Amino acid sequence: MQQERLEMITCSYGPDLHRCRRLCESVDRFIPTSVQHTVIVPSRDYRAFAPLENNRRRVLITQDVVPGSYRQLPGSDKLWMDSYGWPVRGWIMQQITKLSANHATDAELLMFVDSDLVFIRDLDMRSIYRRGELRLHRVPGAMNEGVHRRWHKRAGALLGMPTDYFGSDYVGQLITWRRSRLASLQHHLERTHGKPWHVPVAHSLRFSEYILYGSYVEHALGEADNGHFYSAEDLCHCCWFGQEAEQLRRGESQISPGAVALLLQSNLGYAPAEEANILNAALPTMQLTQTGA
Repeated sequence: MQQERLEMITCSYGPDLHRCRRLCESVDRFIPTSVQHTVIVPSRDYRAFAPLENNRRRVLITQDVVPGSYRQLPGSDKLWMDSYGWPVRGWIMQQITKLSANHATDAELLMFVDSDLVFIRDLDMRSIYRRGELRLHRVPGAMNEGVHRRWHKRAGALLGMPTDYFGSDYVGQLITWRRSRLASLQHHLERTHGKPWHVPVAHSLRFSEYILYGSYVEHALGEADNGHFYSAEDLCHCCWFGQEAEQLRRGESQISPGAVALLLQSNLGYAPAEEANILNAALPTMQLTQTGA
């Protein structure tokens, strides 16, 4: 069987430039050059990100990748408008951009790599691709309340499969999708709603692209046809809250041997120098660039 090609996709924007630069340095250090890396940013941020391009990395413009007509509102990094005059929050727009990844690359295997993540170890392809099947992050019974449950309900409505919970959580870091199944999901949404797939997604107030894709390939396509194997293992050590980051800084938190990356959530409010300090404290053997220090 011919090896299918993997491409990493990063959706970013101006305020995360220093994080994206740090991510790119870690990609170039730990990820084989055969794995291409595409960074997608709004048009107003393109010139700032363009220097990140090299022989394995492209920088593309959001408006050129996402179908339809979306424009970023003047004076705001976090608010867009669609062609119907509907306001679209930046968080939703980023998810639409991920769901448009098949317009950015012809690679079959897609890995989403957020700007606030940094690789700390080599990526073993066997952890995500086995016997022609791609890893799908899936944790049965997890995250079945609160906002996650509302994300499941919205995914069910979008898919025409009403439910409050699909039985598993699909949200995480270093999430991998198949390009062909993503295109299939788009066609499914258009058949269900009779309009371009991105329109009902953009009109969602609460939404998770990872739950939408995961629930589609598991419950609409089924295991025999989705091209994935399921894994609950987390490939990334995540600091979603300040307490977790401070534990790293103090050396009180252990990074799992299976984690190939580390996430410092961008909304924790740390200055670039503070982020670099936490990363350096957690990984004393690494020389991370202290961008902005």
